[in-house]
Amino acid sequence: MRDYKLTRQALKQLKLLAKNEIKTAKKLKDVIIQLRKDLISGESLQGYSKFKKIRVGKFRLIYTLQEEILLIAIIEKRETVYKTFEHLLKNSSFLDI
Repeated sequence: MRDYKLTRQALKQLKLLAKNEIKTAKKLKDVIIQLRKDLISGESLQGYSKFKKIRVGKFRLIYTLQEEILLIAIIEKRETVYKTFEHLLKNSSFLDI
C-alpha cells in the first residue's frame, strides 16, 4: 500500500465531514484506501493532466501521484471544487507542479 499525504484543505474538510456528515466521511476514507491500494482510478482533470478526480456523493476528491506518494489535493463540494482547486494551486507550495 502506498503512502499518502493530504493538503491542509483536504484534511480540514475531512475532519469537518467526520463531525457533520459521517457517512460521506467514511465513503471518502474508503476511496482513499482504495486509491492507496491502486484498486481504482479517477478521471483526468481537464487542463491539469497530472491530477485526477473522483466523485463521492456531492463531493469531489482531486488527487495526484508524486514519486509514488498519493497526494490528496482537495476535497470539496462539486459546486466550488474547481475554483478552490485553482486557488490552491496558485497559493500552495505543497503542490510543486
